[in-house]
Amino acid sequence: MSHLSVSINSATRSRLPLVDNSTMTALLTGTAAGLPPINVFRALANAPSLAPDYMQYFARLFKPLELDAQIERLLVLLIGKLSGCEYVWRQNVVVAKSLGILDEKIAELGSGNMEARCFSAAERAAFVFATEIVEIVEATEATYTEVAKYFSPRALTEILYVVGSYMFLSRVIRTGGIPLDEKPAEVPDGFFG
Repeated sequence: MSHLSVSINSATRSRLPLVDNSTMTALLTGTAAGLPPINVFRALANAPSLAPDYMQYFARLFKPLELDAQIERLLVLLIGKLSGCEYVWRQNVVVAKSLGILDEKIAELGSGNMEARCFSAAERAAFVFATEIVEIVEATEATYTEVAKYFSPRALTEILYVVGSYMFLSRVIRTGGIPLDEKPAEVPDGFFG
């Protein structure tokens, strides 16, 4: 929780090349067809050995999970904040708003106040769980016991997938120097579901 005050890093130049539109069109098929061709995906496409399968997997994170979609997106914002990744934060504010997440929750999370009254007990427990996963790798027994009051083993596993996935993206973005897109991509109609 101490790292929530970390400044958000914004890349000004890309270390990794960003692939062209035709390459992205070839990658964004099947389940991934609804993903926007944003800069982070253009950078990931530098690894054609992995990118097609990764895009399919990543798109699946936007389909219904047992984990509540709003809690999932709040966790994504938290991971962006903990990772000091403006790209993840900025893009996922748009996604959060498309899911009806209140501006108050986004603002409180952005200021590092995970204990704000606007958050449910389940959200607060998920925040502590995710923070420990990022900061100390393994959640403490007390944290695991608390979060398990609100989430089934399936939902907890989905949290681990979400946290790990956005930790990975944050590290690709920051290490690869991926610049912000001109504007955050809008969420396509019917994308969730």
